[in-house]
Amino acid sequence: MIKMKTITYFLALLIMTKSTLAMENYPKDLVGIMNHQNSSSAQEFYDKNQTRFSLVKTVPGDVQTNWLFLPGGPGVDSNNFLDLIEVLEMPGNYWLMDLLGNGTNQPTQTIDSETFERWGDFLVEATSLFDNTILIGHSFGGFLPLFCPALEKSLRGFIILNSVPTLHSPIFSQVAHDHQLPSLKEAQELFINNPCRDTLKDLYVQETFYFFSSENRCSGIEKIINKLEFSIDAQLWWYTQGAQFYESITWIPQKVPTLIIGGDQDKITPLTLFEEDSRFDRENIEIKCIEGSGHFPWFEKPHLINELFLQFVTRCYSQTS
Repeated sequence: MIKMKTITYFLALLIMTKSTLAMENYPKDLVGIMNHQNSSSAQEFYDKNQTRFSLVKTVPGDVQTNWLFLPGGPGVDSNNFLDLIEVLEMPGNYWLMDLLGNGTNQPTQTIDSETFERWGDFLVEATSLFDNTILIGHSFGGFLPLFCPALEKSLRGFIILNSVPTLHSPIFSQVAHDHQLPSLKEAQELFINNPCRDTLKDLYVQETFYFFSSENRCSGIEKIINKLEFSIDAQLWWYTQGAQFYESITWIPQKVPTLIIGGDQDKITPLTLFEEDSRFDRENIEIKCIEGSGHFPWFEKPHLINELFLQFVTRCYSQTS
């Protein structure tokens, strides 16, 4: 079950939809609204930090796990996970999560760098709203939690999808050299000098040489990259300030069951960085490489991801019981 906080809250609208999701599936200190832009009638909620939660799926089971999906980028909207969530079978509530300023969770006021620098604090407070929370972070969404030691107390489990433990390693340039990949520097500079949707999209397309194998690149652009919704401000902040702010991680999960997944065709976040980092050589941490998959492993191997998640949730409850 989800915690019922005693703090004062205002429920803006009781949601009555054709959805079969029960109303007890959300914490009562979240403000709920109807997502009129989503034909699936997803239920959207916001906490006091304006973190947006979208309840998109519930699978019945003996234990009501809350699966929180934190996207990458930074700036990519969490709806990027919808194709993955469609094939997953773990019991529980499936929540898309967008921190303030991420993806389409944009406020009316201008976002400043301080907001992005507080994302770690927002994440800790967001996860504390739920019981039996397993956090799934992709790319930057798997990197950001490693700056949040307080998550040790609030998570039942943690899954890192295609991320890194550091931004500084010769492995990055070595992988690019070994695979004869094009430089991203020019595309990054074009975006920084002219931050707009077109230059950011061009940067993402250039990064697809790193995201996918050569045989999957064209279909990856069509089925993933062309569908991305993203925040230009978040990406610009990352390239001009964020990478310096989030420089050295401060949390290695000590007891929290952790699954780190990478693909052998992912050249933007090589799994080698985790495999060769002795800090992650722990009994509670498992590292899995999925052959034939790139930076979005649910694109090439969705059912294998489902199998790994099912095995992991069993380990989460047996290890912490």
